[in-house]
Amino acid sequence: MSQTSIFYGRLDATVSEVVDAVDLLPDYALAAINVLEGQERPGEEPAVRRRMRSEGIRPREHRGALLVEPGEMERFSGAGLLSGGDEVYFAIEWNDEFEPYPARVTAELVDFREGLPLGLEDWMLETGCVLALGDGTALNYATTSQELHERLAKRFKPARK
Repeated sequence: MSQTSIFYGRLDATVSEVVDAVDLLPDYALAAINVLEGQERPGEEPAVRRRMRSEGIRPREHRGALLVEPGEMERFSGAGLLSGGDEVYFAIEWNDEFEPYPARVTAELVDFREGLPLGLEDWMLETGCVLALGDGTALNYATTSQELHERLAKRFKPARK
């Protein structure tokens, strides 16, 4: 499916599976984790920060979102930190004050087969977000790249209704 310049859908996959398939990730400078294992604002949660430190992961934090460099994303997945109920946004430029999309995009709350949440397309274009992922019962995704959209659809099955 596509709106003006955003391609989106819902797949039978998880954020972790997309991160593990490194060839699927777009070129990006920043990954912002706004929800981790169902926990909003994970950067403000002491237990989450302790767990990351024990794995040697030291992301930056802005208003509760974890700001992660490209090489660190694989460590999140490898440490089992992306185990469902996650929201991750990939941006083309590093921004210490990156503001994630203000509404949830996890699969339990919205179904991208029916369309995008209001304002997501404009937000993605304004922030330089090239890929937004939200998982749970399936994987919602939105991207500015037709090529990435096609690669995701080829690698993972569409989520069933």
